[in-house]
Amino acid sequence: MSVYAELVCRSNFSFLRGASHPEELVATAARLGMQALALTDADGLYGVVKAHLAAKEHGLKLILGTELTLTDGPPVVIYAMDSAGYANMCRLVSASRMSHPKGEAGLPWRELAERSEGLIALLPNPAPAEQVAPLAEAFPERFFVGLCRTLSAGDKAREAQADALARSLGVPLCAHNDVHTHHRRRQPLQDVLTSIRHKTTVDKAGTRLQPNAERTLKAPAEMARLFRDRPELLERSLEIAGRCHATLDDLRYHFSEEDLPPGRTAMQHLRVLTDEGLAVRYPSGVPPEVHKQIAHEMNLIEALDFPGYFLALWDIVHFARSRGILCQGRGSAANSAVCYALQITAIDPVRMGLLFERFLSMERKEPPDIDVDFEHERREEVLQYVYEKHGRHRAGMVCEVICYRGRLALREVGKALGLSLDQVDRLSKVSAAYGFDVTPEVLAEAGLSAFDSRVRQTLTLAQDIEGFPRHLSIHVGGFVITREPLVELIPVENAAMKGRTVIQWEKDDINALGVLKVDLLALGMLTAVAKCFQLIRQHFGRELSLATIPPEDPKVYDMLCEADSVGVFQIESRAQMSMLPRLKPRTFYDLVIEIALIRPGPIVGNMVHPYLRRRDGKEVPTYPTPEVRAILEKTLGVPLFQEQAMKLAMVAGGFTAGEADGLRRALGHKRAEQLLEPYRIRFVEGGVKRGYSQEYMAELFEQFRGFAHYGFPESHSASFALIAYASSWLKCHYPQAFCAALLNSQPMGFYAPHTLVADAKRHGVEVRPVDARCSDWDCTLEEGGVLRLGLRMVRGLGEAAGRRVAEARGQGYASVGELARRARIPRHELTRLALAGALASLCGSRRQALWEIQALGPLDEDDLFFGLPMDGTQVELPPMSVAERVEADFETVGLSLEKHPLELLRPALRKLGAVSAEGLKRVASGRRVAVGGMLITRQRPPTAKGMCFISLEDETGIANLVVPPDVYERCRRDIHGALFIVGEGVLERTGKVLNVKTQRVLALEGLLG
Repeated sequence: MSVYAELVCRSNFSFLRGASHPEELVATAARLGMQALALTDADGLYGVVKAHLAAKEHGLKLILGTELTLTDGPPVVIYAMDSAGYANMCRLVSASRMSHPKGEAGLPWRELAERSEGLIALLPNPAPAEQVAPLAEAFPERFFVGLCRTLSAGDKAREAQADALARSLGVPLCAHNDVHTHHRRRQPLQDVLTSIRHKTTVDKAGTRLQPNAERTLKAPAEMARLFRDRPELLERSLEIAGRCHATLDDLRYHFSEEDLPPGRTAMQHLRVLTDEGLAVRYPSGVPPEVHKQIAHEMNLIEALDFPGYFLALWDIVHFARSRGILCQGRGSAANSAVCYALQITAIDPVRMGLLFERFLSMERKEPPDIDVDFEHERREEVLQYVYEKHGRHRAGMVCEVICYRGRLALREVGKALGLSLDQVDRLSKVSAAYGFDVTPEVLAEAGLSAFDSRVRQTLTLAQDIEGFPRHLSIHVGGFVITREPLVELIPVENAAMKGRTVIQWEKDDINALGVLKVDLLALGMLTAVAKCFQLIRQHFGRELSLATIPPEDPKVYDMLCEADSVGVFQIESRAQMSMLPRLKPRTFYDLVIEIALIRPGPIVGNMVHPYLRRRDGKEVPTYPTPEVRAILEKTLGVPLFQEQAMKLAMVAGGFTAGEADGLRRALGHKRAEQLLEPYRIRFVEGGVKRGYSQEYMAELFEQFRGFAHYGFPESHSASFALIAYASSWLKCHYPQAFCAALLNSQPMGFYAPHTLVADAKRHGVEVRPVDARCSDWDCTLEEGGVLRLGLRMVRGLGEAAGRRVAEARGQGYASVGELARRARIPRHELTRLALAGALASLCGSRRQALWEIQALGPLDEDDLFFGLPMDGTQVELPPMSVAERVEADFETVGLSLEKHPLELLRPALRKLGAVSAEGLKRVASGRRVAVGGMLITRQRPPTAKGMCFISLEDETGIANLVVPPDVYERCRRDIHGALFIVGEGVLERTGKVLNVKTQRVLALEGLLG
């Protein structure tokens, strides 16, 4: 029979202080026969949900606890006896963290004493009685002194101190083992973590390391032998465990329900807002099928008690639109007619036949998932609105746990083990290519010895530390909003970013406990679209919005069929541009298909080529039943979307809606292969019972497996297609405004500014350079639709200085000195303007501008002679060559309007027999060819079986290389190390899509000497 419960136990969620995952600790405690385990990470409940779920799986009692840092006393471990104790624990942790910068904690003992209700306290290590006595008084009959026998020097002295302290306070002693690992074999990793925390090496860490591996989970029998002279100390651990009944299963979460009109419940108010929204969405009358769907959704929302969630989203979206902030909901929320009526989403799910159960299900009873995208430059306004409206005690962002991965794991472990920085760099580069299983030959090639014990141990321990929490960050947009104080439900702490507070649980944790979050996300393209609308309004007098962009414009689809989509949302990648001429989109739904098709799921599930063959009329789709036809006809018999998989599971396999959603979730789980087998058997057998052939059902399920790699909801694809179409329309009809808006919204998108500008010029847009006499901070349009580059393009020029240049300009500047004096620009930023050519209109050339800057007096803010010329010497400076100017342009602005670098290299490329991107169009398919250019994209997706895809830009356009795995390995150094490369191989032509299947890739610099 178990006679011991471990009460002091750190996991790796104590951040570099514990060397085991919460799940490992729980599983080991259960295996060892412990009656209970307390997870007591430092100043937080970060890992408690994972421990809770594991404890339920293994049938182990989990005690909710934490170790609190006191600013005026020793650390104290507290345990929650009941719900009141848990609420106090969360408040104490929140107070401790919120009163300190991110990563630090501490609170005075009086604050702990004031919130001691429902808590048991244990002093893990003896301390002076005068520091502890006040605390012991605050916990009558609930204070214990801990005793740990670590089989190391000092044990007897510590035990004597603990005995004396317990006697002086009149409190009992309790045994614990100060656990840091679930198994002794983790001790080397524990030592490495300690060294990383102290920024030293294991060799130099000294007494900061634990003297042995005894601070590990021990079986009750082992603890009994260790404390055979004092068995009552072990029994006391069971006494404490028996008094702790708090569990996360008792958490009661309610979404905030504020600002309700008098006399209305949340559900009544939601119905009113939905009816008002339906009148806007359907001005000619609401179709009967929409009324039916709304009624179905409303019944479910009421039954699951989610009206506050929808009201909060409506309120946030309403606020954003009132401020002119572009926003749009996406994801599975677009399956909801209520979300459409409330104008949270822009897709009519009834008209598109979307499956509501993908969003919300009575069987699943899980929180709905609503994602809303906002302009990325204005999202902070929305986030601060939520904080201000609900208060920081009831609203907090979801955290994201940043974990050790790949190179970072190797670098930190290697440094802790004493490898040199050079060795660590070489090892991390090798591992990036080969993973942790590196052969001796590969190590030798990198200049490392496979027989070096530190190298071998670095690889081993880096693999162990993979996935360990390193620190907390902020989730991309998840917000938790509560009716009750959030700080009594989940601990809250400061984020590194000013004005942000985060909860200590990540999204999987809150989902597991049914805590609702709203996802307020940032989308760069919405910023670009909003800025484009503004430019069109200002320069062309046309008022546009996402809702008023003319639909189904043939010119837009003509443009996309030519793969002319640089800068367009979602369909600008190399793979999408290769697909566009093959898919030949002519309708909005074609874009929905296009966006969904180039995803790992359809690619792995072998859905792409069958769909294209059927679209081209080379293959006729067949449907075994009318029910299956109704589901798959719009995708030509190929299941591309999660909703289709769910519908097929229900119609063909006989699944309930809840079971179908369970299949969807299993497909997306990291252990999909193991979880899917029961569903496969159930699906195939269910289909056979309904008259489908076993072969057909098995084939369908194999296609479903593709979703295990990444399945796309149809609603999500449709939401993205709306923005893809809008950005395509803007590029087609207002290319100058579209390019300016993209440049003003950087960083974002797939391509660098030089590619965006080169593309705009190919579309007939005149582009003028940065000029201190003409440029604003942003890129602007001048008379005739000419695009003027803005001062924001100058690297090294701060925004404040750039805006001062524009604001102080007035009627213009007469000289560099006048600009410096009026705009108060320091010398180093003036120099950046000069190198960028932005001062050439004031003094003739870049070198002349630099000379004049050096001749100016002091450029310190308070100097009386700020910017006055101190040297009138005139010199004749030699002009820069074209190559020098182009190089300076790219170094300072990131692009050159004078020449593309490849124009300068073209004579040499001709001697090498390399054609241009435009010249590729005149090469016959199957012919050997060489093409050179500036490398602008390089991709090696995991679904491509080792293939690497490279895009090269030259003065005529973009050429695409397909690099097979063997060529990639042979030419890896040039592919990753060179800016200008030449690819040699065979031209492949599929319709209008051209690729060079490369047999050799060489750095152009090397070929030119």
